[in-house]
Amino acid sequence: MISRNVRQILMIGLLPLVGLYGCSSGGDDTPVVPDEPDTAAEFSARAWGYFKTENYDNALDDFASALVLDGGYGEAMAGQGWCQLALATSVAGANSSMAKFEQALAAGENESYVLAGLAAAQLASGGDNFALAITNAGSVLSADPGFVFEHQISFDTKDLLLIRAFAYAVVGEYALALDQADLIDDSELDENDSSSWSVAGIAYASFPAAALAHLHQLSEQYSG
Repeated sequence: MISRNVRQILMIGLLPLVGLYGCSSGGDDTPVVPDEPDTAAEFSARAWGYFKTENYDNALDDFASALVLDGGYGEAMAGQGWCQLALATSVAGANSSMAKFEQALAAGENESYVLAGLAAAQLASGGDNFALAITNAGSVLSADPGFVFEHQISFDTKDLLLIRAFAYAVVGEYALALDQADLIDDSELDENDSSSWSVAGIAYASFPAAALAHLHQLSEQYSG
């Protein structure tokens, strides 16, 4: 399901194209962790529990505590990235999130959830990062076709496909954008057939407009 994270970054990065926003569901149950963590792993486990209940400030505090104990603990860096992405309301916020994911990767935390978060932050950041978002989301899809972010199970392969689709769209590659979106739900739009440029009963004057309408529809259809 399309998580709030993705809808927020679409607002940040692509609002000039389409307005997307909504509610979302959180992750699964909070794990059992010690009341008083004393290792980086324990602080991170509690932080993910806070993350799943959308208590991002407390999660950030615990991830920071984990890094005090172990400055190279990549999972805590990635956790900070996801929290900052959830809180981002501007490109600057997305950039801060992106930096945390990059730090996590540099520290050796190279699991799919890190690269997926980085792709989402890159989409929100915009500019030259659109191409990187396409590449990184594609890398996750190739390496882990059934990807689901365990700490927010509403973030899955559909989010990654939409990241690629919107990144292609914003750089004007509407046919490629539709290729990604059609992997979620076939639009039956044909760039060379104007009679097909209809979405939800509304006919559009151009293929790009119809493609964007389809992306918008998908983001709403698969929202949590």
